[in-house]
Amino acid sequence: MGTLTAFLQERFNAICSPGSGWTCRREAPLLTAELEQLLGYSCRSDVMLEHEDGSRRLWIEFEVSRADPVANHAKFATSHLFHPLAPGSVFVSMVSPHVNRGRRNLAAGTVHLMRQLGIDAYQTTLFPHHLPAEIMRLNHLPLPELRRERLSVKREMIRAIEVSRPLSSVTLGTESVRVHYAGELLEVMLSLRRFNDDLATEAGRQDWGRRRTFQYFVYDPRTGEFAPSKFCAYLPFVTRLDAPREAADLLASREMSVSLYSRIEATAEKFDGNRAWKHLRRNLGMMMHRPEELPNLREPFARWLENRRAEVGLHPRGPEFLLPPAWFH
Repeated sequence: MGTLTAFLQERFNAICSPGSGWTCRREAPLLTAELEQLLGYSCRSDVMLEHEDGSRRLWIEFEVSRADPVANHAKFATSHLFHPLAPGSVFVSMVSPHVNRGRRNLAAGTVHLMRQLGIDAYQTTLFPHHLPAEIMRLNHLPLPELRRERLSVKREMIRAIEVSRPLSSVTLGTESVRVHYAGELLEVMLSLRRFNDDLATEAGRQDWGRRRTFQYFVYDPRTGEFAPSKFCAYLPFVTRLDAPREAADLLASREMSVSLYSRIEATAEKFDGNRAWKHLRRNLGMMMHRPEELPNLREPFARWLENRRAEVGLHPRGPEFLLPPAWFH
């Protein structure tokens, strides 16, 4: 077993000192001892952060290098069936780059299934700016040596808090929409795909309406497509006000859509382009490049922009591209 999880537990606990606004518990149990005995398994988070006013509890799992990170998602989901999480409770899975793309994306998809059960669940990246080999090296260091690495653990804690906290809430007709930062690169790429798919239809172009000007664009090397970073950096959580209470977050929370973007843009606070690209760089590890740094993208981008000329205008300063880190591919 590696040492990185124990180190993170130690550092999160130290960061949650008196006056920080948070308390921290390690290996916090979700189930009662009686239920653990009945079910034959326990469900404990690596750390549980609780806000000083009792309004929020973050049950955080660190997935450093395990072969099947979705196992903890399943434990929390099934435990919730027997012992529902208290109001204000949030499940956050933090998955390192050492977990391969298929397994991390399977876990990210499972987060959306958890939401269908009524769990306020999120997934984000742990140490997004580190390569998988570096995560493996850190995880095998003795704890005293790991403490000397000067890792910015506070940034990790802030990320868990930020992706699980609504930036704003708006009411759009019969729908209530909470706007969050995208927590995972998969969500960013799903929104990029949705942007291009929606604008390929007449209905999507009508929903988009006026032409908008952008400077920052996310690029998907897998498909060769682009989309504005502001479109990709936010995630809508939709609740139908005229639906049964148990029908909480709908599948729209997997990605942004052109229809929702256009309606949110006019009313939501903190729905900002500069915040968007900064979040993608700082919290998800995306790399920003000017066109001269990636000359091979000039022609594909020009072709894409020409196809989208009725909907997307280019800022006079020219484009900047945000690419996923190498470990995501």
